[in-house]
Amino acid sequence: PPPPPPPPPPLLSPPPPPARSPVPDLSALMLGGCGRVFIDGGSNMGEAVGAFADGRFFSCAMQAPPRNHRAAWASMGRGEKEASMGPLREPRSFCVRSFEAAPSLLPPLREEEASLRARGYDV
Repeated sequence: PPPPPPPPPPLLSPPPPPARSPVPDLSALMLGGCGRVFIDGGSNMGEAVGAFADGRFFSCAMQAPPRNHRAAWASMGRGEKEASMGPLREPRSFCVRSFEAAPSLLPPLREEEASLRARGYDV
């Protein structure tokens, strides 16, 4: 007798394997416990992150032209402006997250982050 016919193909193909995340450790993105967040996208080698951690953003914010601030800035007195930008004087009160797409810039950025973690920052 002839051999039996092969079974029909399945109606549905098997599901594809789960996609792997391009980010190996998503726990670094967790922000639980962060009252304030500083996000630096396109971090390069971490220059802005370092300047932020060193407290240089407060004076920068205070000296920036009014167009860099919300509309009410122009009518605020110096004390109000300082109070508004006051959290920038306390960079340790922020969680810092930085991102860089250029692989060649990641090693120096990661070194800057490690240095900040050693100094007690949530990076």
